[in-house]
Amino acid sequence: MKVCYVCCEYPPALHGGIGSVVQNTARALVRKGHQVRVIGIYPPNETTPEYEEDAGVQVWRLRTSPQKLSWIPARYRLFKFVQEWSREGNIDVVEVPDWEGYASFWPRLEIPVVARLHGSLAYFGSEMSMPVKRMIFWLESRSFHRADYSSSCSRYTAEKTNQIFGRHPKPTAVVYNSVLLSNPANGVARQRNSVVFAGTLTRKKGVIQLIKAWPGVTSLNPDAELHIFGKDGGMDDGSPMQPYLQSLLPHEIRGTVHFHGHVSMAHLRAIYQKCRMAIFPSYAEAFAMAPMEAMAEGCPVICSNRSSGTELVRHGCDGLLVDPDNEGEIAESILQLLDDDSLAARLGCAGRETIRERFSSERVVNQLVDFYSQCMGCFHKSRSNN
Repeated sequence: MKVCYVCCEYPPALHGGIGSVVQNTARALVRKGHQVRVIGIYPPNETTPEYEEDAGVQVWRLRTSPQKLSWIPARYRLFKFVQEWSREGNIDVVEVPDWEGYASFWPRLEIPVVARLHGSLAYFGSEMSMPVKRMIFWLESRSFHRADYSSSCSRYTAEKTNQIFGRHPKPTAVVYNSVLLSNPANGVARQRNSVVFAGTLTRKKGVIQLIKAWPGVTSLNPDAELHIFGKDGGMDDGSPMQPYLQSLLPHEIRGTVHFHGHVSMAHLRAIYQKCRMAIFPSYAEAFAMAPMEAMAEGCPVICSNRSSGTELVRHGCDGLLVDPDNEGEIAESILQLLDDDSLAARLGCAGRETIRERFSSERVVNQLVDFYSQCMGCFHKSRSNN
């Protein structure tokens, strides 16, 4: 099978969850013997190569110009690449993210177009009760309905997207994102009082509520330390987030909270292997990749009960779930994992097993290949009937 992904944040370029997911999936498909091309639009100052091969994945990065509205010709150029590849038989199916609506103006192609629901701007705007620019909403809605088929990273995201844009005329398949499962870190002792948060420092990620809950932790466990990893995404008004977070902490406990900024995924994975626990009290996720990656390292996790949280983590079985608005519940759950060795160990082991059983690359890639095959069969049957 020859698969094309539209992705505008393929590593090592600056990337978020979509970039990581596409890279993991593309590499796994290549290992299975499939051919994969990735193409996306990047800013003019992007330092990564315009073309490279990553573990067998062919990657094209198209640059925009500094001129105003340069995204329009860049999107047209991207489409022409995809169109030419489909005509020449270089690709059998193309997947586009729901984010920013890249397929909104595409005419019909020789191959099926699949919209992947990672969580659009309109989706997160709805989850956070924040307005979204009309142009963005229109592009995302148009792209969603232009796609011949769609797949979603969670049932919750599929249902919510259908509510926002109107139900897609073709059924939406739910195929969870794959999560890399590294070799177990045998013999590595966990740091008993180390609590980790990883994610962009924004209101959406629940970091404000975590900081507000932290005094409740240190009042009963003075040795507890909170380590925060992630770039500063800013406040809603554009001001930096980190100074605000520090201002929320009483002076006597500010030394227990450490801000480390953005670090590589390899570094973060090593942290997950050593810390006592990790917490992710997010308000809005499509597929919460960060807690899944921590679980893959055998790290006990506390996850949000919002969005897809209850779909991915089973409370008390392979993790704990909290309401991000409930600061007392956040503090209580942290203390529970800090104080109860057997619970922490059990959840860590169960979480890793959950990743193996439900989210492994092997399982997800097999589901994706089956789904793409069904799309291709239905698409070409429909064309032959017309």
